[in-house]
This record gives sequence, structure tokens and C-alpha cells, in this order.
Amino acid sequence: MSKEIVITCEHAGNNVPELYEHFFNNNTAVLKSHRGYDIGALELTRTCAKKLKVTPFVHSVTRLLIDLNRSLNSSELFSEFIDSLNEKEREEIVQNYYYPHRNNVEKYIADRIEEGTEILHLSVHTFTPKLNGTVRDVDVGLLFDPDRKNEQSFCQIWKSHLEEASDLRVRYNYPYPGVMDGFSTYLRTKFSDPYYAGLEVEVNQKFPKNGNAKQWTEIQELVGDTLRSAYRTWN
Repeated sequence: MSKEIVITCEHAGNNVPELYEHFFNNNTAVLKSHRGYDIGALELTRTCAKKLKVTPFVHSVTRLLIDLNRSLNSSELFSEFIDSLNEKEREEIVQNYYYPHRNNVEKYIADRIEEGTEILHLSVHTFTPKLNGTVRDVDVGLLFDPDRKNEQSFCQIWKSHLEEASDLRVRYNYPYPGVMDGFSTYLRTKFSDPYYAGLEVEVNQKFPKNGNAKQWTEIQELVGDTLRSAYRTWN
């Protein structure tokens, strides 16, 4: 059976559609923070996609309007900045920004699986180095469901390649568990193992934020190169 990698980025930008700009006129600072988007994730996504020669699925509207990596019943789907919106107005946001990205990815994966292809889905994220006073002393997190053998085996290979090629601190299911509410977790309910393997990579935002552009480029290249080599080994 053939295999294919699909790369997505749900928190690629902090864009605010014109209709909702007034909610953020006095909150531009939070839009530029880790709450507004995953800092560096878009560049990392593009680097990984280029290495694997695929076109990524990217969503650039701020997660403060709607978080595409949360389920529809999550309390974190909408932020406090749009509390004044009623149910109908929120449903319009779901229809215009949530479903288009998620449905496009799900349909693409479904079509490829129907054709007999096993899918490795990588969702690219970054995380803030410090949250609620706690320093996160890890450089790269690989998130997966331990009960899905394909996900576990790929992450073992990728972690090995990362550690052989660098001194980065790599951990499984950090800074979040791989089975928490997220797009991959949802897709696991639609597609079984081994036809679907859903992973998330989380890279520390200290790299894109520290002002060392050369280092950040090197980190992106490293993550992309090791992803490619791990995929070739796994494939």
C-alpha cells in the first residue's frame, strides 16, 4: 500500500477579517502574542512542505476569532474577545472559517484513503517558552496517540533522527498530550489505524522569537530534513 504525507497548519497567522476588526482595535498586542497565533509555525510549515514536496493546508485567521484545533463543543473554540456575539453570529464564523479548512483536509484524506493510500498527517505548531510562570525546557515535542502503532513508530523514528542530528531536547507528547482535543484527535475518529496516522510537531517559540534569524533557519531546516529522512525510513 502506498503512503502519503499531508501537512497542515491550523494556527499559521493572526489575520482578522474586516467584519471583526473592531473587536481587536484595542488588543493588537495580544494578536501579536502566542495567543494570537503560533509564532514561527507558518515558516516551519513551508519549510517542511518544501522538503517533502507537498502543498500544505494553511489557515491564517487568528485563533482568537476561532480556534481550528478545537472541537465545536470546546470552551476554547472562541476567545473572550468576541463574547458579545450571539449564537447566529458565531455560527457564521464556524461556517466561514472553521469548516472550510477542516473539511478540505478531511475530504482530501478520505479521498486518498479510498484510493488505497495510507496517510501520515502532520499538523505543525509552536509553543510559548513560558506559560503561567512555568518554563518549558523542551525544544521539540512530538505528539501522538500511544495506542496507534503507526503514530508511535513514526515518532520513534523521527525522535531518533532529531537526536542524532542535533542536541535538541525532544520529548513525546509535550507540552500537551497527543490525545487532547485537537484536529488529529478528531480525525482519528473518522479514519482507523493504519490508514490514518495523525501527529503534531510542537517547536519552542524561543527560536523564532530570540532574534537569531540564522539559528531559526537552521532549526527549520533540521526539523524539515529529519522529517523527510524519518518519512523515507518509515515509508
